[in-house]
Amino acid sequence: MNDNSEKELEKLPEIETEEEKEEIHISEIEENISQVEKIPEELGDTIDTDENIEEELEKESKEESEEDTLSFEASEERLSELETKIIGNDGEEPQIPQEITKEDLKIQLKELRRNLIEGALYAAGRPLDVEELSTKLEIPKKEVEELVRAVAFDYLERSGALIVAQIGEKYQMQLRPELTETVSKFAKGGAIAERYLRTLTIIALKQPILKSMVIKLRGSGAYDHVKYLLENDLISAVKKGRSAELATTDKYADMFGLPKNKEELKRMMVSQLGLGENMN
Repeated sequence: MNDNSEKELEKLPEIETEEEKEEIHISEIEENISQVEKIPEELGDTIDTDENIEEELEKESKEESEEDTLSFEASEERLSELETKIIGNDGEEPQIPQEITKEDLKIQLKELRRNLIEGALYAAGRPLDVEELSTKLEIPKKEVEELVRAVAFDYLERSGALIVAQIGEKYQMQLRPELTETVSKFAKGGAIAERYLRTLTIIALKQPILKSMVIKLRGSGAYDHVKYLLENDLISAVKKGRSAELATTDKYADMFGLPKNKEELKRMMVSQLGLGENMN
């Protein structure tokens, strides 16, 4: 065999024996076993990772819950502060928000009561005293006295047709005297012209009085005055010889807030008008 043949033989793969094959097979099995043993470790790492994720989620959820609780508690505390400001603590007087002060409320209440008194005078159509206003409107007497005077002064300052006149201890909303004669034709038993009112006052103070005496005191124009007063049921007439005896009616007493008893009525009028007791 020449040199070239030997070299070719050297290049040929070595033929494995049965023992070598068996060793290779055992080696592969051991390697596979080693790989299988590593699986639990990898699974453990995966499980640890999942547990960490769950812990993180629980932590975040807990933090969010704590934040919500703190936020709710803060809201509750703020609401409690506002209630304390408005309602006040137990035993303490309520606190009015700064937008509406106690002074503002007092002013508004006073204005409301003033308007009620003014409305009552308008609606009544007759004189009202402090007692009646106080009782029916549920306003203290002292405040009624103050407010009704304020209303009367306010109307006096205006240039309107109405005034609030004081008749003794009573107050009545009525036309200005200078307007009554012109507009009295529109009101039956309402506003009375001054000329009729003067004749009516004489009859009331001197009643019972003969018609002839009234004509003597007031002039011939009193015939029309008496006729007007009779038509409006402010006086009554009873035949007395050739004349008639005149006296005021209950309607007159109600209209001017006077007693229906004639003697009491005259005494009150004398007192209100500042006249002497010798009027009769």
